[in-house]
Amino acid sequence: MDRRNFIIAGSAFVAKPAAASDGLVIPASSIDSELRGLSPTGGTTYWASGSKGWIVRGKAQRRDAVRVAGAEALDFRGLHAFHDQHVLAMSAGPGEASQLWRTRNGGKTWARVAVNQDPDGFWDSLTFVDDKRGYILGDPTQGRFTVLYTDDAGETWARLDPKAVPPAAPNEGAFAASNGCVAIGPRGQVAFCTGGAGKARVYLSRVGKAFVALETPILADAPSKGAFAVAFANDGTLWVCGGDYRSPQGQGVNLARRAPGRLTFEPVAAPAGYLSGISARGGTVMATGLAGTIVSRDGGAFERVSAAPMNSVRLTSKNTAVLCGPKGTIGLWKA
Repeated sequence: MDRRNFIIAGSAFVAKPAAASDGLVIPASSIDSELRGLSPTGGTTYWASGSKGWIVRGKAQRRDAVRVAGAEALDFRGLHAFHDQHVLAMSAGPGEASQLWRTRNGGKTWARVAVNQDPDGFWDSLTFVDDKRGYILGDPTQGRFTVLYTDDAGETWARLDPKAVPPAAPNEGAFAASNGCVAIGPRGQVAFCTGGAGKARVYLSRVGKAFVALETPILADAPSKGAFAVAFANDGTLWVCGGDYRSPQGQGVNLARRAPGRLTFEPVAAPAGYLSGISARGGTVMATGLAGTIVSRDGGAFERVSAAPMNSVRLTSKNTAVLCGPKGTIGLWKA
């Protein structure tokens, strides 16, 4: 399916820093990888992951990259750093191409800890509630999305009862674009977003309860269209972004939000263009994609802060963020 396979050729690694615009600095790079997984670990440190088995450990503008031995053919689209030494990287792909790898020594050595055993499965995103409990979202099998759960930091995984997830619509799937299509919210909420089947949907659940599917105003009437990422704000507002990755500058609703306690999403005015990643923290909401990066602060209008194409964003405070994208690009934003 086209939705599964979109990858823009890339490359990246340390050289001279180059300033972009409005607080975004993009150090030059040279590793050949499309970076999508991203996980800050405090202060100015972070991890990123991407295609061709590349993992990057960064601190501010310094980056150290390693190509994981035995994983050179894998596309590490998901990443979770428990702390700077302990990291899980998730590859996305059909069947056994979806895998989990772990380091406990800051990236010196990596070991494979899990492999998707479902030949029809395809892992899209990885996230954790805390140091033990986490989720993997996978594309539909048996007519419903796959939601895997761990309570031992990813050593073992079990599929949640498929009946807890509403049936998927024809051609509906998730996008492994930014490790952002599943998110953890307050009071045990879990949300994931989808596309490819008319209107983009967000599936929402509280711990121990079944998911409900909510429509969003983002169009999903083609395999390349839909909702690509979700994020909870501190107050419980649920944000979702998306668009059409085949038309990065395209018009149409690319951003929506659901207020706490509401059942409906409302469109949010934003600069045009496809958005694949979103993050919210302390009154700041930042979204990014191949059309560039936009930000809203303290409820203000969204404004474009950079036209540089990116895949993923994580706010590290209300005034700072790290981003990653095509050709090994890493961006550092400061308001």
